[in-house]
Amino acid sequence: MNRRTAPIIIALIATLMTVACNQQPTEQEPATPTPVPTPIIPTKPTYQVQKGSVVRQEQFTGRIGPVKEVELFFKVSGRVRNVKVERDVQVKKGDLLGDLEIAGLERQVTQSELDLERVQVNLDRAQKASDSAIRRAEVEVAIRLQEYARLKNQDMSSARIQAENALEFSRLNLVAAQTGYDSAPLQGRSGTSQAMNLERATLDYKTAKATYDAAIAQITTGHENDISMSAKQLELANISLEAAKEGVDPLLTNDLKRAQLSLSTLKAQVSDAQIIAPFDGKVTSIRISAGSPVEAYAPIAVVADPSSLEVNADPNSTVLTELKENMIVTVTLVSFPDLPLTGKIRQLPYPYGSGGAATNDQAQAEKDKSTRIAIDSAGLKDTKLQLGDLARVTVILEQKNDVLWLPPQAVRTFEGRKFVVVQDGDGQRRVDVKIGIAAVDRVEIQEGLKEGQVAIAP
Repeated sequence: MNRRTAPIIIALIATLMTVACNQQPTEQEPATPTPVPTPIIPTKPTYQVQKGSVVRQEQFTGRIGPVKEVELFFKVSGRVRNVKVERDVQVKKGDLLGDLEIAGLERQVTQSELDLERVQVNLDRAQKASDSAIRRAEVEVAIRLQEYARLKNQDMSSARIQAENALEFSRLNLVAAQTGYDSAPLQGRSGTSQAMNLERATLDYKTAKATYDAAIAQITTGHENDISMSAKQLELANISLEAAKEGVDPLLTNDLKRAQLSLSTLKAQVSDAQIIAPFDGKVTSIRISAGSPVEAYAPIAVVADPSSLEVNADPNSTVLTELKENMIVTVTLVSFPDLPLTGKIRQLPYPYGSGGAATNDQAQAEKDKSTRIAIDSAGLKDTKLQLGDLARVTVILEQKNDVLWLPPQAVRTFEGRKFVVVQDGDGQRRVDVKIGIAAVDRVEIQEGLKEGQVAIAP
């Protein structure tokens, strides 16, 4: 403050003090009291009991996704060797998408294949030899059987008749020689031709008798021996056939099974270190690169079939407890709000539906945790679903028509008792009510009220 402005400020303060003193009331003029305003009593909302529909429903959001979609993973830990695909690439079932460093394992597979081929060749050779032995044994049995049947059925009567005829012929010669000898004079018989004829006939008869006896022995005992021998030879042939039918050495078969098992085990290990496309589709996600380490069962790629779409959603557990598979729903696409579609809950996640419970690490990685909603194709003619489109799903859980209802705020609860305060002339009274369906905006009144009554909100 300077010397010039100080007097001006002092004079201004003095003037204000004088004015203030002049405005104070005097004892002869009392102050007028300020009136107290009348309090405003708020009017409580009222609701009329009406008849209509009460619908309890749940709403949740989801996105359009493929019906077939699989997260892929390696079943063993390791380091990535090759990545064969990129995102948004179309693949065919069985295509190799990527693999781990398994050069040593692949060499073992090659060696195991060679071992299996060698064992198979040995077994094939043994099988061919066994087949030949069986065939030879079958032929031998057929020959021995035929020989046995021939001897068994051989008619020996003709041989017996021939032997008897030969003996009889010798006997008749002997009788004739004896008769000739007897007719010769007694003196001088010896040395005669009759004597020589008798001697020759006697010798021939003895020879014929011996031949006859041998023939009869052959016919009886010898033939039976031949039959017995033939039967034993047939038995030996059958034994050889049975031995041949035992096939190849079981150890060779075991070698083959062991080689097959070894190769199968190694191929399974190779498969565990590969990612194979499970069906025709598109790679929608790939999260590995060559040289990167990966853990077993960690999802690294997603393959989907974009030709068939549905709604994939993840409602909270409270909503899931209200849902059931095959429930009819209404699907509204955000991009087409005026074209609601009809759908059906195709699958709920475990434990609410058939999404599958995990029983091992692989199942844990593969199980579907989403709620899947199929869309009725009849309603898709005016819309075109796009992957990723946002959709709102509405599920009607309960619905009653032509029932009494009030807004939820009109119903009061005290110690488990539900009641409504209704207007009764100029007064009010409490009425106990029984509640049915409780929706977000309406509550069904089953007992206690009539249509047209007025309820007063708390």
